[in-house]
Amino acid sequence: MLHRLAADRASFRTLEFRPGLNILLATRNDGGEQDSSRASERRSRNGAGKSSTIDLIHFLLGGKPQGALTAPALAEWNFTLDLDLGTERIEVTRSVANARQVFIRSPQSGVDRIQNAQWCKRLGEEWFGLSEKRGNGDVSYRQLVSYFARRKRDGGLDSPVRTFRNQSNASAETSLAHLFGLDAELVRRLHQAKSALKQAKDAQTALAALDKAAAEGSKRADVEAQLEAQIASVKLGRDRLAGRIEAFNVLPAFRELEGELATLNQDFRDLSDADVIDQEAIDVNARALRAEVFTEAPDIARLFEEARIVFPDLVTDRYEEVHRFHEKLLENRQSHLQDEIAAAQQRIAKRQPLRALIETRRRDITRSLRASGPADELLRLRDELAGHESELKQLEGRLQEARKLEERVEALEREVEEAVRAMRQDRRERSAIVDTASRTFSEISERLYEKPGQLAISATDTGLRFLPQTPADGSAGVMSMEIFCFDLTLATLAQGRGEGPGFIIHDSHLFEPVDGRQFARALQIAADFSMRTGIQYVALLNSDEIVRAERESGASFAEYVLETELSDTSEGGLFGIRFD
Repeated sequence: MLHRLAADRASFRTLEFRPGLNILLATRNDGGEQDSSRASERRSRNGAGKSSTIDLIHFLLGGKPQGALTAPALAEWNFTLDLDLGTERIEVTRSVANARQVFIRSPQSGVDRIQNAQWCKRLGEEWFGLSEKRGNGDVSYRQLVSYFARRKRDGGLDSPVRTFRNQSNASAETSLAHLFGLDAELVRRLHQAKSALKQAKDAQTALAALDKAAAEGSKRADVEAQLEAQIASVKLGRDRLAGRIEAFNVLPAFRELEGELATLNQDFRDLSDADVIDQEAIDVNARALRAEVFTEAPDIARLFEEARIVFPDLVTDRYEEVHRFHEKLLENRQSHLQDEIAAAQQRIAKRQPLRALIETRRRDITRSLRASGPADELLRLRDELAGHESELKQLEGRLQEARKLEERVEALEREVEEAVRAMRQDRRERSAIVDTASRTFSEISERLYEKPGQLAISATDTGLRFLPQTPADGSAGVMSMEIFCFDLTLATLAQGRGEGPGFIIHDSHLFEPVDGRQFARALQIAADFSMRTGIQYVALLNSDEIVRAERESGASFAEYVLETELSDTSEGGLFGIRFD
């Protein structure tokens, strides 16, 4: 539960929260005809502070500074949130200028200064029972807490099951499985196996694409069969050349030189083949290195550097986690690739002196043999045979790789099948949880629409699907009300296991498309929900919206309105100052 939001500046509009439904109102001062366009622009940009309230709470709960908090004028401000954490009531203080550290004040331990990462870890343990991550794709505290305080800027109001734009199915499903009390590890394992399977199949496709000379339609055969056919063809040509060379007659002296030359040619081919293999490794690793730099790090870095200017609505707290994860992953990956490239280059360099010696001796022998016509023909045949041997070695290498990929694909397909089976079994064994979730969603939606909606939780081959649906009554704001019902359901299920932050925050953007009577019903449901469950519900609303709800429904919500009200005047906003 939240108790108090404050700052160390007198202009800040301190917010005092209480149990149950809390309505923070914001009024707009139209300013009349004398209102300058510049002032109007500043109001539209800074507003009264509803969105900033959510940004500030996220920031004090370990998130990245966003929105107004990125303004230089606020960098040195110390913000404080008074909240319940476990059995303690504590205060957390943090500033944008020193965002890596937070100060925790509690009656038991006084004031502690800890890293923000430690603070997030503690919140994850206390609110969601999180321990150390089990691997890539595991749930994180910041992902989970965002379901309790959605932001329109992030895309949190676009879908009930996602809290930020472009959130993957794997991320959303793993997080929701944890919050609803299902086995999130099974969901994570399924998506990890599916991702690995896709990569393996992409590698198969790339390997098949190497055969640029294959006839149209022949590539429809599997890669392994196509390579085996090519190898058989090349071997036939090689064996025929070897037979011609074996039957070739030259003088004994030339035969001795020819034998030495054949040995030197084989040594040279072995060195060349080794160089080809190392050069291919260099090329592959260099392409991978360029791909890592272009597709991962710059995109994320560019989002962080430019998002406030170019795409202010796309910056999310989850990007901070994604940035740290990818930064470390990229560093390790790039270091490994660079080491592989350097090692291959060193091996190539070490072969050069031996290649030079062999080449010198080959030239000497060739000059001697070419004094004889038959010997010259023999050399031509030997060169042709060398080409067949080189092609054969490359094809056999590709065949070996194709077989490894096929084995990996088969193993991953079995892993995906097993993960799906385990997830479905878990879904059946926890049917009581699913039933509770569906019943809770239906009860809440029934109060909104006078007939129940549905929440289906389905374990399928593609993942764990959460499918909320409210009755289609033709009214506006159906998605908003699905989110409203879904969030209350989710919080109820989490609380039933002793998890969750103990609050839900929704701002006016959620209710804008909803008609007044339905809006009033939602607020009354939120009030009853808070009283019954003890989960605090904070609604950040515009004053004209609450007037509309009261007028169209005949209800009054005055008892839930906080004493502090915000406005878009210079002194009436959350921070009490105007800034650009």
